[in-house]
Amino acid sequence: MAQVLVVEDDRDTRQVLHLILEDAGYTVAEAADGLEGLAAIQASTVPLVVLLDLDLPKLNGIEVLQAVARDARLVARHAFVLITAVSQSQFQAAEEICATLSVPLVMKPFSMDTLLDQVASAARRLPSIPQAQT
Repeated sequence: MAQVLVVEDDRDTRQVLHLILEDAGYTVAEAADGLEGLAAIQASTVPLVVLLDLDLPKLNGIEVLQAVARDARLVARHAFVLITAVSQSQFQAAEEICATLSVPLVMKPFSMDTLLDQVASAARRLPSIPQAQT
């Protein structure tokens, strides 16, 4: 089963997501801000499903996705799901990068079934064999 990185600044939300994903069979890692999340994405030698909050300290979700988009190795290796509580109009600023990287948006509050469906869909987009780092 895929490995999931939860990048969420709210500790309680991060812990609930961790438990739900782990219960569903995923291996789960956590990051509390965008900078920590980006570092984990860059350091990972295995494909990750990255559950990424839009509104994060240090680097927001869009800035993380923009950094990923500049590195073809990261684009090919990982799949992303953007989660947010911001309004749809605020999300419009992210539409271009999300379209480029095929990143779905899950609005908070969300049902766990919806979230698990999106994570499973992202996991199916991961490469089956981890790519060696260069």
